[in-house]
Amino acid sequence: MIGGLSMTEVIIILGLALLLLGPDQLPTLAKSLGKGLKELRKATDDIKSQFESEIARIDINEPPKMISPVPPPKDESGAPVPVSDESDPGAARAAARRAALESQLKLVPPEGTVPRAAPEPAAEAQASPTPPEAPATPPLAEEPKA
Repeated sequence: MIGGLSMTEVIIILGLALLLLGPDQLPTLAKSLGKGLKELRKATDDIKSQFESEIARIDINEPPKMISPVPPPKDESGAPVPVSDESDPGAARAAARRAALESQLKLVPPEGTVPRAAPEPAAEAQASPTPPEAPATPPLAEEPKA
């Protein structure tokens, strides 16, 4: 199998080429096609080896760089200044997320609906199982008065 073609497909293509080009032009065409493929392979191998040698040269010449730690801020006297939550946006966001999780934002019912009162746990255990009442729905539109 050559490049996804079966042997019968290759034979058919070669037979058509022989019929169309003739026995005189077919060998010269095959020779020029072989030379072209050889040039292409040589060029790709050259580019590949040049790329690999450049990568190796870069890896050898440049030592790994270390990032130095950032010193803490200092005031006029040279003493370190404590970092407050107000100057650090990351700390402020974290504090806001913590506060939101602790308070668990309350859901507000839509306008025009009557919120249900939460039943007490003791009263709920004593009450008989009855289906919950459907929430009141707001009127769709006011009717014009005559």
